[in-house]
Amino acid sequence: MSDMNKTGNTGNTRFYLVRHGTTAWNQQLRYQGRADNPLDEAGERQGNLLRQYFEDIPVDLGVTSPLCRAVKTLEYALSSQKKPVPVIVEPDVTELDFGKADGLTKEEISEQFPIFYRMYCLDRDRGHSHAPGGESLVQVYNRMRDAILKIARQHPGETVLISSHGTAIQTFLNFSYGIAAEDMKRINLYNVSVSCVEISPDGKPEVIFVGDKHHVPEDLQFCYTSQDT
Repeated sequence: MSDMNKTGNTGNTRFYLVRHGTTAWNQQLRYQGRADNPLDEAGERQGNLLRQYFEDIPVDLGVTSPLCRAVKTLEYALSSQKKPVPVIVEPDVTELDFGKADGLTKEEISEQFPIFYRMYCLDRDRGHSHAPGGESLVQVYNRMRDAILKIARQHPGETVLISSHGTAIQTFLNFSYGIAAEDMKRINLYNVSVSCVEISPDGKPEVIFVGDKHHVPEDLQFCYTSQDT
């Protein structure tokens, strides 16, 4: 990573968005929304790799989803900081609520909820997809956008590390690229990959980089492209 990506800035708020490490459900290719599953052994090893990644990036604030897989991932990422970093738990950066599809494989979803399967899993009008008994992708897009813009207003010029989830981070990256909620596209993110977005004082986002996984050896890289959790 270049020095520009490691140093702070004077006016913009810089956000590093980290997807949590893997869980047993990830490895079993099960959709994982609000189920509070812990990191598995591979996920712990992945999380530990974030120590070195952020060792030379001074972080002013840590933010995490309430789910334990994100909380633990943030702990790893902040563990090499030279000074204590305040942490807030923000419910609005948690994962899509998959409702009745939570814990199912894509094959099970295709059988039980074929409309959601086509729209969300197969990317056919993904932006209008709505999980059965859960959230729509537009709802996730809006709450992620509002939460992060609020943090930017409250922490101007600071560096913020957010530990979140695959679909949730994707929605914010779509917003940052200027893509409307209804037109959202899939952005594949590996577990413990890091994306970076800067928010200007007037609330305009700029994507610096997406899905950096250079810190993860091949045997620990995981990204199931038909599933975002």
